[in-house]
Amino acid sequence: MATRRKILVIDDEAEICDMTKLLLERAGHEVVCANNGRIAIRLLSEQPFELVITDMLMPDRDGLEVMADLRRNHPAVRIIASSGGGRISSDSYLHIARKSGAHALLPKPFTLKELLASIEAAFEAPSPVVQPAA
Repeated sequence: MATRRKILVIDDEAEICDMTKLLLERAGHEVVCANNGRIAIRLLSEQPFELVITDMLMPDRDGLEVMADLRRNHPAVRIIASSGGGRISSDSYLHIARKSGAHALLPKPFTLKELLASIEAAFEAPSPVVQPAA
């Protein structure tokens, strides 16, 4: 079995959070869900996580805001950015996430195989060098 990880899943769609949690727990991971970025930031201050899987488009702090907080306050945490798109394509959101410090990308919808591969990729990836905003 792969290494057991403590993972925070952030998604404002309850079905996606629940399904991702179920899949990851069946794969042997410990998983906590948050339905918005504000709750996620609070959870991150209360307990340690090795990995965060964050949706990019959410109310109450989007994925980029969560990633900025992670880079500032929890730099060791690995980040997977996930998106199904919105007003622009999911590829565009994920490209922005990569430039903002995501270790791996996970387009929606995703399979269990893609989910597990993104976790492995996040831990194999070097920590990105993020340019500070001017």
